[in-house]
Amino acid sequence: MTPLRCRAEAAFPGSDPRAVSDALAFAAVAGVLIIAGGLVAAVNSAAPFPHGSWLSAYLVLVGGVAQLLLGGAPLALPAPNRSARLRRTQLGLWNTGGAAVAAGVLADLDALVLVGSAVVVAALACFAVGGGPARSGLRGPVVLYRLLIGGLAISVGVGSVLAGAAPG
Repeated sequence: MTPLRCRAEAAFPGSDPRAVSDALAFAAVAGVLIIAGGLVAAVNSAAPFPHGSWLSAYLVLVGGVAQLLLGGAPLALPAPNRSARLRRTQLGLWNTGGAAVAAGVLADLDALVLVGSAVVVAALACFAVGGGPARSGLRGPVVLYRLLIGGLAISVGVGSVLAGAAPG
């Protein structure tokens, strides 16, 4: 193995089987949610129901696309936290919070939307911790990952306000 290849493998853990396995777990759940979003869109177009279009978009964008980005990004980060416990916590909190938000919107329960939003924010904090340190010279991917997390956190707050669930 060449010294350059060794440094590249040490800098980016994409070849680590556990990192790939973790990313695949996120991708599998995200894939199911993207398909579910498509099915909801099909049902809603045939027999519209309250919040049907919103639910479809939420499943695809939050449950699917955002989860793919958050769960797969550690493959491109220089030194992510590889704790299996943390990755399970991220996956569990993200999907539990997302399910609570969706259920709260569908049932018009603002308190459930607020609780689900808080769980999603906790998941985002776990993702931020999981990004690991920004090594000198390799800060770009970590900064982009944390900007994604910050943007999602802002959107949780905006979504809570729009849903009428924000306190005050």
